[in-house]
Amino acid sequence: MKAAQQLCENRPGEKVENQDYFIQQYYIECLSTFSYYIESKGEACVIDPLRDIEQYVQLAKERNANIRWVLETHFHADFVSGHRELAAITGATIVYGPSAVANFPIKQAEDGELLPLGSVQIRVDHTPGHTMESSCFVLVNQGKDHSVYTGDTLFLGEVGRPDLAVNNEELTVEMLTSYLYDSLRNKVMKLNDDVIVFPGHGAGSSCGKAIGTGKSCTIGIQKQKNYALQPMQKEEFIKKILEGMPKPPQYFFHDAKLNKCGPNDITALLNEVLKPLEFEQFMEFVKSGATILDTRPNVTEGIVDGAINISFKSGLVNFAGNIIKPETKLVIMANQDDVQDTILRLLRIGYDNILGYLQGGFEVYKANGGPLATVKIVSLVEFCDVKADQENHVFLDVRGPGEHKEMGFVKGAIRVPLPEVEANLDKIPKDRFVHVYCKTGGRAKMGMSLLVKNGYKNVVIAQEGGFILIKEKQLMEIEYI
Repeated sequence: MKAAQQLCENRPGEKVENQDYFIQQYYIECLSTFSYYIESKGEACVIDPLRDIEQYVQLAKERNANIRWVLETHFHADFVSGHRELAAITGATIVYGPSAVANFPIKQAEDGELLPLGSVQIRVDHTPGHTMESSCFVLVNQGKDHSVYTGDTLFLGEVGRPDLAVNNEELTVEMLTSYLYDSLRNKVMKLNDDVIVFPGHGAGSSCGKAIGTGKSCTIGIQKQKNYALQPMQKEEFIKKILEGMPKPPQYFFHDAKLNKCGPNDITALLNEVLKPLEFEQFMEFVKSGATILDTRPNVTEGIVDGAINISFKSGLVNFAGNIIKPETKLVIMANQDDVQDTILRLLRIGYDNILGYLQGGFEVYKANGGPLATVKIVSLVEFCDVKADQENHVFLDVRGPGEHKEMGFVKGAIRVPLPEVEANLDKIPKDRFVHVYCKTGGRAKMGMSLLVKNGYKNVVIAQEGGFILIKEKQLMEIEYI
């Protein structure tokens, strides 16, 4: 079986090498996710592989090594793992921690079990809390712990969210947080201070409330600086962790299930979905119920009627995962240079129902008379100037509650976070001009497209800028919670 073509940059991060072992960290910005390749004496393991696995296969080939283990810290919710395809290609064994149950062959490791890897060992430390099967993997060299791969148990300055594996009364969020407290104190914090921490995610990931920047740290520094590792009783810990915890992106539960059942190989999927469509084919799919995902960063040349606009450059994965249901059939409109990366990023989070992309993009769409929506795109000053006809205008703020509390909002604005717009259309009048804004403008375009998709005819957005400039230039009266 041939591994999938690597289409989107998966940047190498930190590298550690000596006579006993070689460690290569990978970082993918669109997911704020780290994965790891560890090798010793010709044997390798991969920890938390992405769905597109070519980089691991290629590195093993270049170094004349065999991948023996595929190590999963838990069933991931924020991305689709490449565990099954990597195992199929290399013959490696997929390993999860205690209590993991999957619909495909795995090794369910025991707590404390040592997995041989060349001249080193990988110890499985069961650390339930983020999920019940969550485990950390510790690289042991000559009887000494060198580094710990913490998955979503411990991040730099933060810990993993404990609300994803809730199972009604059998397993509440408080119970999971309690498990996390015990795991951190009984396992992670008992590691030596000089043990290197290699986390599963970096800043920007939704897997923790406020993950710090950086690629690695040490247990000792995290003991000093991570608020969750400070001395406190379990009740206080539970309160601190759950306080201000945002809702998880809706696609998380889809991906967790997919990773347990075993996703389709990305190699075959890419051949199916990287399919150019002529205008007529494209529109037939739309008429049959497919949703247009328009990833152009600049929509001033025309708003595609009924499309959801999520700029490729402004967090495509995060916003698509919050706004679009994973089972949605999609047709893609993108700038030609962004088509492959757009599709690969969607596949990474399990959005597999992609029917193809419009060959030639917006130019072809417009030239063939594709329907356009009427949206007023105006300067920021014009956007705010409604004094002469105030009763016919409302402002819609699509930022999150934390931003409203921290920065304030336009007086009288309807406040609905972007992911909740379609569920709150009853709060947004159709018979008035709706001025959509956010912090800097990106989410406003997405909010605008959601309103247009739902039949709103009088939508206004600013050509550039958002609340920061509105407040800075004192263009409108600001209200505070």
